[in-house]
Amino acid sequence: MSATPLDAAVAALARGGDCSAPLAALGDPEPARSAASLARAAAADELAPGRDAWLPELLLSARPGFGAQALVELADRYRQALGRPLDLRAHPTLAAVLGSSDFLARLLLRHPHWIEDLAGDVPPPPRGDPIEADWTAIRVAKYRGLLRIAARDLAGRAFEQGLRELSDLADACLVAALTTAARDVGGMAPALFALGKLGGRELNFSSDVDLLFLYDGGEAGDPHARHEQVGRIVLELKRHLEVASEDGFGYRVDLDLRPEGRMGALANSVDAALRYYETFGAEWERQALLRLRPVAGARAPSEAFTEAIAPFVFRRLIDPEAIGRVRAMKARIEDERRRSGQDLECDLKEGPGGIRDVEFLVQALQLFWGGRRAELRTGNVLDALGALARLELLPGEVVAQLTGAYLWLRRAEHALQLVEERQTARFPRDAASQVALARRLGYPEHEGARARAALLDDWTNQRAVVRRHFEALVLAEERDAGA
Repeated sequence: MSATPLDAAVAALARGGDCSAPLAALGDPEPARSAASLARAAAADELAPGRDAWLPELLLSARPGFGAQALVELADRYRQALGRPLDLRAHPTLAAVLGSSDFLARLLLRHPHWIEDLAGDVPPPPRGDPIEADWTAIRVAKYRGLLRIAARDLAGRAFEQGLRELSDLADACLVAALTTAARDVGGMAPALFALGKLGGRELNFSSDVDLLFLYDGGEAGDPHARHEQVGRIVLELKRHLEVASEDGFGYRVDLDLRPEGRMGALANSVDAALRYYETFGAEWERQALLRLRPVAGARAPSEAFTEAIAPFVFRRLIDPEAIGRVRAMKARIEDERRRSGQDLECDLKEGPGGIRDVEFLVQALQLFWGGRRAELRTGNVLDALGALARLELLPGEVVAQLTGAYLWLRRAEHALQLVEERQTARFPRDAASQVALARRLGYPEHEGARARAALLDDWTNQRAVVRRHFEALVLAEERDAGA
């Protein structure tokens, strides 16, 4: 029985030989360069403990050579910073992190003591302590949290837990950010709501946070002055969270889902917001508000708005056109993207059979049934799918297929964003990048070509499952409407 490329690479490195050929078979696009870096790491005495464990992890990562180079340098910086050698047996996920994420590798090189956050076979989730009301402390907490979450993902724990962890981390950062911004401006914090994926507690690894700010218009004092003050607090929060630093930034803040969008005030009183939705509220705004979730700030306006807006979102009478309007919106988005030249066939998010298809399918049913079925009033796609199955509004088999496809698509999106913390959902076209994506997703095939083939099969099949159910829902709705 012939040795696998992984076994051949390990054996070559053990005897000090050239591992370029097995690296090429593993799918490394630069095998000669990677071989030199891996040989240096494998020969390092201080990295010898646990080598049998970390070397295969590195070889099966997306960028073995880059990871090996980072590991050697990191071991040196760790010893200088902490006065002891780096023991990879205590940090078994470190090799996979270095070979999977360029930006996390650079962060660890700047902060080698952060390696201690990766202790254990599956590192613990981000700390749940309140974050200090300081802009630097917020950025540090975010990136140390991302490091742990990425390592936990790569260790193979349930992926949906990571969506919650990313959202909880963002919540904690936003609580501290709102407190800091209100203190710096010198005013009382408004209510801060999350929308979008953060509202559903399904945040991306690199994503905007969609926020809405409201305040109590009945507060004592000059209402115009209060309006201006809250606007300054919002701008202060947005500016500091988005500013670039040596270690990165806080979060990209998107305020476009507020009343009147980009043309509207940065913040509204509760009464003004309710008047807007009552008078001008569009179907897409009902859909967006499905994911409304209070996060931070003043409690009274938060509770008042949450209660008062529910009848706008969840209508008691079933609207037979709700599903058709959501479908029309999705078709319009796809058409606009194609006209702008976007390659939708490689878009995990907005392309046919992508993440948006699952979200829109679920949200259409929530808008249709949510007024009478309180169990559907959630911003979380996975929770809503579970409720649709329990209520027998979708067959259990369909829900299982949609859930599996949605998780696969979201995992792939996270793996793409893991590289450089860039907001991307583009499935790669070139073979080398597809192999790298397969490695970040943990495909077990040793040969790069087989890992790539398995990835492409799943990409094709998962999209087909989603699109089939999305179209079946539309056709069923149209038949019912015409009956």
